[in-house]
Amino acid sequence: MTDVLRRESPVTSLRPKIRIAGFVVLLVMGLIVARLWQLQMIRGKSFDEMSWNNRVRFVRIAPSRGTIFDSAGRILAVNMPSFTCSLVPGELDQPYEVIRACGPALGLSPEQFRKLIEGSASVPKFMNFPIKKNLSLEEFSLVKTHLWGMKGVVLESKPCRHYPMRDTLCHVIGTLGEVSAKELARNEKLGYRAGDMLGKSGIEKEYEPYLRGEEGWEQIEIDAKGRQLTKLSSRSPVPGSDLILTVDASFQKFVEQLFIHRAGSIVAVDPDTGRVLALVSKPGFDLSLFSPSISSREWKELNSDPTHPLENRAIRGLYPPGSTFKIVTAAAALAEKVVTPHEKILCKGEMEHGGKTFRCWNEHGHGKVDLHRGIVESCDIYFYNLGLRLGADRIARYASYFGLGQTSGLGLPQELPGLIPTVAWKQRTYGSDIKDGETIAISIGQGYVVSTPIQLAMMTAAVANGGKLMKPALVKQIRSADGKVVYDHVPVVRGEIPLDAHALSMLDSAFRDVVVGAAGTGRKCRIPGINVHGKTGTSQVISGKVTHGIEELVPYHERTHALFVAYVNDRPKKIAVVVVVEHGGGGGATAAPIARQVIAHYYGVPDPGDPTE
Repeated sequence: MTDVLRRESPVTSLRPKIRIAGFVVLLVMGLIVARLWQLQMIRGKSFDEMSWNNRVRFVRIAPSRGTIFDSAGRILAVNMPSFTCSLVPGELDQPYEVIRACGPALGLSPEQFRKLIEGSASVPKFMNFPIKKNLSLEEFSLVKTHLWGMKGVVLESKPCRHYPMRDTLCHVIGTLGEVSAKELARNEKLGYRAGDMLGKSGIEKEYEPYLRGEEGWEQIEIDAKGRQLTKLSSRSPVPGSDLILTVDASFQKFVEQLFIHRAGSIVAVDPDTGRVLALVSKPGFDLSLFSPSISSREWKELNSDPTHPLENRAIRGLYPPGSTFKIVTAAAALAEKVVTPHEKILCKGEMEHGGKTFRCWNEHGHGKVDLHRGIVESCDIYFYNLGLRLGADRIARYASYFGLGQTSGLGLPQELPGLIPTVAWKQRTYGSDIKDGETIAISIGQGYVVSTPIQLAMMTAAVANGGKLMKPALVKQIRSADGKVVYDHVPVVRGEIPLDAHALSMLDSAFRDVVVGAAGTGRKCRIPGINVHGKTGTSQVISGKVTHGIEELVPYHERTHALFVAYVNDRPKKIAVVVVVEHGGGGGATAAPIARQVIAHYYGVPDPGDPTE
């Protein structure tokens, strides 16, 4: 009995366990309450936003890219709708009927269509799966006709760049392309996303911030399966600004046609304003190949083409300027007073200096030559002597006054600065001074000297306008989508040529006689009634290669480049032109007649033909 009483009752023995269980329950409930408090009070707002995002889809709406016009209002680049046919797998209830009806309209065989339908299973049921992009208007119309009463097939319209003039001004307008991963990282703050298009070259790239516009958006309520229910809110996209160029497309097209079957460049500018009138680089390419995207085969063909059609020779073509550079040497000699205009230097067809023989293009010699005749007949011996008197550094300084050896500021990407050698450059590059023989070559635009056509055009314009180095311009005006003018070109003077009016007048007179003088090297550019001034240039591709009239016997890639610079400055409508024909032979024979045709067309007069025949 005593033993029984001593035993603990069941309730008593369970009390510790009950306490432990109660503690655990309270702890768990406390944790649950704490978690609920954290979720609702601390993170409630973020979860509310996540819940909203789960039932609201944010859809971006691409803006319409700005239109590019020529100076006369002709459209050069404009957005047009591009049509895409897509499947919506979750709504496709009659796949075989869709294949039968739409396949022929899209040019797809039943087997091809069936594989596309199978492939659409990889995307959410109510997401669009493109089956054919860039539909023609005929394909779009046929598919739309057959879609009546069918579900699961939709036609989408997206903006696509259209180039009505195809290859005209191709290097100026430039191309568009899908943003790359590298560009995406660089432009993340600007709102670009994968799949967006942006300018890759030319005006399209340089003026991307103006042309792009601002994207719009829509907030659309969706159900649990991703189907669209209602539009909650939206913001319309803002179209990009329109650009009006300084170039007249009809004039540009005429100039381009002069370069059929040739490689090189022509640049024409207004000397007083710097506005570009024509900018040609040949060969070119069809801009339509890049819209909406270029195929890998076509891209490979363009890149592997030995004539380099994608290269903009006007701003990236590096050519020895040849005798056109004598403009710089003559100006430097007058300004530095190393020669007087009437001092005569004897040309025997060659000269000895430093144990070497340096020849004139006229192997018989010019006799006694002064500045005027030296320019008109392009006497090399005369300029060799000026170069030795000046030295490389003084020549380089005056070359910089004319804009050589530096980018022009045209406003196109990847422009090259060319090269005007100095003693410091030679020391830095080769560890030695410039030798007299090298200075002799520099004085006539050979040796290390290379320049671009746009630089030579601005050099010529500086002579034409009385000594002002202008900044060239391709864009005349930019207008926002609401018609507001956000940019209007104002001529910019980059510098002044340090020559007095008398010296400039002497140079102007000599360049006039290059064309009209009996012994002028640019006689093939004569136009009756128009005072054309000019300077020929023939630059060697291989040092020492002298052909003396048998150019056709030299392999094409060893032939000299033909250059001619010209201007007309005694009319209200002025022009400065540079023509560069790669491996074209003599500047007076090949480039001057092309310049004549350009100038005649610009002033609306018939081309008189070769006046020397």
